[in-house]
Order: sequence, then C-alpha cells, then structure tokens
Amino acid sequence: MRTEDFDQMVKNVLGDTQPRVWSLLVTIFGDLALAQDARLSGASVNALTAAIGIKPEATRVALHRLRKEGWIESHRTGRQSKYSLTANGRTETMAARPRVYATTSSSRQPAVVIDKAGAETDTNQSVQVLTSIWVQTLPVESETAWVLPIGDAIPNWVRDKFCPVEAQTASQRLAESLVSIDATRLDALQATALRSVIVHEWRRLILRVPDFPDDCFPDGWRGADCRAVVMDLLAHLPAPTADDLNRLVS
Repeated sequence: MRTEDFDQMVKNVLGDTQPRVWSLLVTIFGDLALAQDARLSGASVNALTAAIGIKPEATRVALHRLRKEGWIESHRTGRQSKYSLTANGRTETMAARPRVYATTSSSRQPAVVIDKAGAETDTNQSVQVLTSIWVQTLPVESETAWVLPIGDAIPNWVRDKFCPVEAQTASQRLAESLVSIDATRLDALQATALRSVIVHEWRRLILRVPDFPDDCFPDGWRGADCRAVVMDLLAHLPAPTADDLNRLVS
C-alpha cells in the first residue's frame, strides 16, 4: 500500500490525538513479545513506531520510561539492544489480556456491594452512615458486605455510571473508523503496525469500562460492534513472532 494511504488509515484509527508513546509500547510488547523469551530489537520497535508516525526521539524517551518503571528490560547483544517484558510487565499484561482479546463480552453480572465493615455509627442519631459502596461482578466473596444483585432493569443513570458519555463517544468513533479499514495490499511491516494501532485503541477503549456484559451499558455504547470488527481484523493481521519481526526489519 502506498505510504500516504497507509498513513491516512492509521490516522483514521487513532483519531485526532496522537497516542502516548509509552502506552503504545505497552500494547506492542504485550501483543508481539509476551513470551518469556521474546525480545524485540530496538530497530524493530523504531520501525513500528516510525510507521505509525512517531519520531525516534519520542520512542527513545518512552523506552527509557518503561525501563525505569520496571515494565521492560534491555539486553545488549554486541552493538544491538533488544527489549523484553519484565516479570511484572508480563503479569500486568496477562491480567488485561482476557478482556482485550475476548471474542464476546463478559457474562458476569454486576452487583451493588455495601461494606458493613466500612459503616460508621452516628452517635448522635444512632444510625449507620455507609461509607463504602461500590459495584463489582458476582460472585462477591465477602462476609462483611450486603450484596444487591442488579437485575435486567438497570436504570439509565446506573448504565451511565458504568459507561460515561466520553466512553460511548469513543466507542462510536472507533467503530466508524474500523469498518473503513482495508487490511489488504499491506506489506509485512505495515500489517504489523496497523495491528498494533488497532489493538492499542481497542485496549484503551475496553479497559475504560467495567467487565460487565454489553447489555449493561447505555445504547450509545458500540463496544460490541468494535469487538466484532477488531477480532475480524486481527484474524487478517496475524501477529508475527518477535524473532520474525526482528528478521524482517534487519
């Protein structure tokens, strides 16, 4: 595909805001270098980010940040640097992976949880003031909480709490941008870079909302549409191994 056409496709997926480079690198390593022995060369990382429109200086700063924060570690082989996830980076990635790559939404139902241990007694009025109320998925393993399951008739104001307007708007924008993608006529590097952008934008979206079924969210939520298109696109844009990508770039 012509470079200008590819650049426009990437821009459509990313929208008007350039991604935080460190966050994009978290996506790239989680998608392409999750195996314990997987290492991406500095050249591969720079080739991918450059294809997405990110300058080498920004990539270098982001790599330094992730090393400092213990997310990735560097390995020196002669004059070449390679990078891999740390044990902590791999653990954090694995925790989010089921939601990012799930082909269907969660089947777990939400419940309002009222923590009895967090309740305080107003000595003047002899009543309890509840200080800890939250929502989580069932089952709730706590002997010190009242659990109120949420049924099918979820009030709109509760749905909006689960999925605020900003998340709904983001899902609509992403759904519209994904359906226009032409995953054909891409060279190997373009295909991998496009995959990284798609996974990144989907990861950012799906992790903004709780792990509830799609029908718990407002009508403006297009997460189900995004998920279907993302999974179809990823099937057409298979992830190369870290070694294959390193060989491609070299």
